[in-house]
This record gives sequence, C-alpha cells and structure tokens, in this order.
Amino acid sequence: MPHSTVICPMPQAGRELPRRRRCRAVLLLVPALAALAGCQGTNDLSAVGCLPLRVPAQVVLLQEAGLYWIGDAETPVLSAHPRDTTNDAFHRVQPLRTLPPGTRLGIDRLQQTWGFDSGKGRISAFGTVGPGGERFEYGWGAATTIGRAPWEPATVPRLRTVACPD
Repeated sequence: MPHSTVICPMPQAGRELPRRRRCRAVLLLVPALAALAGCQGTNDLSAVGCLPLRVPAQVVLLQEAGLYWIGDAETPVLSAHPRDTTNDAFHRVQPLRTLPPGTRLGIDRLQQTWGFDSGKGRISAFGTVGPGGERFEYGWGAATTIGRAPWEPATVPRLRTVACPD
C-alpha cells in the first residue's frame, strides 16, 4: 500500500476537492480548535449546596493557618498548618502572617474553575480575615474532591467527594 506524506485528508469518492482547497479547510479548523482548548471559566457554587458551607458564612479557625503570597497572585492564599514547605522557593511562596486558632473568617464566595480541555478544576473559598477585612483565597479542593478546611473539626474526613453541578 503506498504511503502518503500529505497532512490533508484524502477526498472521499464523489467529493473531489482540489488539494489546496482541502488543506485550507483543515487549516481553518486549527484556530477554532485552539480557541476551544483555551476556553475556561468559573462556576459560582455559593448557592448550589454541593459544599458543606453556605455563604455568606462566619467561621472560626480550629487549627493554626497562615496567609501566603504565591508568585504574582493578587490575593493571598490561606493554608492550614503544618504544611510542606519543600517547594516554596520554586513556587515563590512567601509567608504573610500566621493565624492562630480562634481567628474569625468571613467566607463570601465559593467557586470552581473549569476548562474545556481540563474539565472541573480548583474549588476555592474566598473571604476576609477578622475585622480588618484582609482578602484571601482558600484552595478547598479540585474536580470532585475537597479536603478538611482549617475551620472544620478533626472528625471530618481528610478528603470528601462532592457532587457539584456542571
């Protein structure tokens, strides 16, 4: 069987198109597919009820946590302690301050990112710390799994499955 090095599809019987026109048709599809691969967005989970928290909510830290700047992020990230600091330099993680147990947090938004090429992504809680109102993001989980938040008791499993709608 002869081998063809042409990247364009071969014409079907009764649908003969000039080779140049076939190649042009294929090349027009490439930007459309690239645009779809870049499609992404967020779903507001605040009122959906798929997470064990309704917002707006006031919660109290039950374990020590910290606020951290990561790279060029606009909002500091809340992270429970103890945490693995092995790759902090690589990820440009810088501690902002430590929050002791008993610190009050206001959670005002729950959301999940999604992408056409990656599906469901990060599940985040957004809120403020104490009366000063310092903003933060807490990465609660990804896809269909969340971890135990620092405001939840140790009786809550480390990982849970959630069923948030698409």
